[in-house]
Amino acid sequence: MKIRSSHLLALLLALALTVIAGCSQTPPATPVEETSMPGQDSRYPVTITNATASGQSVEYTYRQPPHRVVITHPGATELLLELGLEDRILTTVDPYGAPLSHLAPAYAKLPRIHGYVPSLEELIELQPDLIIGWPHHFTDTALGTVESWHERGIATLIVPGSLSKTKLTLNNTVYAFLNDIGKIFGVQEKTDRYIQDYQNRIAGIEQSVCQVARKKTVLVLQDHFNGRYTLYDSSYLISLMIETAGGIHIGNTLTSPVSAEGVLAFDPDFILLVSYNLQDGARDLTDQQANSLLLANEELRSLRAIRQGNIISLPFFTVNNGGIRTIDAIEKIAHQLYPEQFQ
Repeated sequence: MKIRSSHLLALLLALALTVIAGCSQTPPATPVEETSMPGQDSRYPVTITNATASGQSVEYTYRQPPHRVVITHPGATELLLELGLEDRILTTVDPYGAPLSHLAPAYAKLPRIHGYVPSLEELIELQPDLIIGWPHHFTDTALGTVESWHERGIATLIVPGSLSKTKLTLNNTVYAFLNDIGKIFGVQEKTDRYIQDYQNRIAGIEQSVCQVARKKTVLVLQDHFNGRYTLYDSSYLISLMIETAGGIHIGNTLTSPVSAEGVLAFDPDFILLVSYNLQDGARDLTDQQANSLLLANEELRSLRAIRQGNIISLPFFTVNNGGIRTIDAIEKIAHQLYPEQFQ
């Protein structure tokens, strides 16, 4: 479904900006020790530690892999598709832009929920055995609480990168997400390989940027197409991505809307623009198209980063994905901040 109006876009942006992303390094949940019966899958039961909407830890024990999964976070949909689990997805939501090209055909075949959050009645009628979504979906005013679903015997999983934590780390966002999905669906050998690959790539980035003479400053802007922008604070995953890429995230003390005049109060080395295609939500803007949005704003042309063309464009879906796009995005940020380190 294409997003055809600025009203729908505003709703989408508002939903994502209510979520605070963060993380702290914690070990994976320890499976419950139980004696396996003859013929029983030795990988189950397995207990996963996740959270409630308020961030309180909660456990759920899976006695078999889920087969009727409802997903209200498209980053989770991409992850399941990447792992070849499309047959487990009962229904999902439209992506926040273009899906990854190699996943787009499979994503297009999936049943979709009307809108980005179903009603509680719709969800009960679907009879899922697992619901994956944002924290703010698991409230009394949305889908119902995590506790209420567990009482029904239905599992829940909040995407780890959207949870509020005291310290942002990849261990508690991207790697935790992969690890949890691997255990839940019994594909941990596959997810372990992804985690190892990602860790190797991150180690390479960190090695390349650790000796830079001066770290570059980065201001994150999301364009609302009305002369207003949003600053992302340090509780969002994008802040960790910038830090891992060797940058310094500025303007990160409060997520808030600002005017062009407010943007001029900063003097970043680079601007990271969170881009979205208002004309065709199913396609991402190219870097050139996204950069043109800032260049077209006469009030911002005096900004040093814009004068020098130091603009990093990342699609809204990538910034708010919390899954398999994150490492690619970190690499892109690092390469644009310090191209000389990656010759």
